[in-house]
Amino acid sequence: MISTLTLIDTGNSVKAVIQTKYPVNRASLFLNDVIFKDEFNEDEPYDLKAHVFHIPKEIFREGSEAVFSYRTLLRPKLQSDRSETVLLPGSAFVEPADLLSGTNSGIVVQRSEEEQLFPGLKCSDLFCVDSDNAPVRLFTVEADMKNVTVYVGTKNDGVGNTRARATIPEMVQAAEKKGKNVLAAVNADFFDINGDFHPAGLCVKNGAVIANPDSKRPFIGVCKDGSAVITSLIESPGILDRLDCAASGLEMLLKDGEIYDVALGEPFGYVRHPRSAVGIRNDGSVVVLEVDGRIPKHSNGATLTDLALFLKSMGCVRALNLDGGGSSAVYTKKDGELQLRTVPADLFFPTAKLIRKDFNSLLFIEKR
Repeated sequence: MISTLTLIDTGNSVKAVIQTKYPVNRASLFLNDVIFKDEFNEDEPYDLKAHVFHIPKEIFREGSEAVFSYRTLLRPKLQSDRSETVLLPGSAFVEPADLLSGTNSGIVVQRSEEEQLFPGLKCSDLFCVDSDNAPVRLFTVEADMKNVTVYVGTKNDGVGNTRARATIPEMVQAAEKKGKNVLAAVNADFFDINGDFHPAGLCVKNGAVIANPDSKRPFIGVCKDGSAVITSLIESPGILDRLDCAASGLEMLLKDGEIYDVALGEPFGYVRHPRSAVGIRNDGSVVVLEVDGRIPKHSNGATLTDLALFLKSMGCVRALNLDGGGSSAVYTKKDGELQLRTVPADLFFPTAKLIRKDFNSLLFIEKR
């Protein structure tokens, strides 16, 4: 069942990425009397063929044998718990620098079209090519946070239902019914798309915690003093009471202006997909980056390394990967009308639901 094993020295631990030939869940790794759980469980199965474990250096030994346990998902009646022995050789480490260079698509901007949406808020349509001269389409929104702030959109602008979903236009309309002047919007957190649609990470709205108050995931938030942050409850344990709103992502792409987490060795990180991300500059301004993908003649998508490098080039010191794939979409307001500015991947699949319903979104609204 095991297809490949990648070992990456992350400093204090060894990151082991096990790829399986077929989707499995409930994966764990048993090594030296310690059980390590898969970083991503069956509640968020974005890639059931890739399984990630972080092994502390004091436990990892060269030539160690570990037991990889999992549940097969071939057919409901044939599901069963199985295990395999896997060798963890100390000489098989992959250098992070090599992985980074191999996941850089070489995206170069050829032409850009900039538009002022509102004082302190602008967007840019970026026409790019990658190292193979294939098209890549990017879209950015930049807010200086003086006349604009970030607000979390939800279905009916509510705070009580963690299973409710809506399209971004529906969330915008609900916020505007309550007096918000929405200028731009982008999808936000991952959610359980194959289950009850519960959001994957922390969500705060109007100072109230809607979901996952103990989540370890990084998030973008706006504090009650109006400042924007990208952090986590692990890094900033006392911040929850100071938040006015927050929505989570998965990887913190940039930290202190340098690449921090781009899911090295994981297909989710190195396969090119439609992507959405958000970053913060030293001056407190907020940047949204969306990359169209899965449409070869229009745009080939991006890796997480591509996202991190581009946001760094825009001056971001912190950045967060948001939900991508068919969820990626950006809207802006022009002449009072909300316009879709990107091409969601689902639009090109006749059997899909076209504009996807999400759990939450980031709405850029006028400060009043």
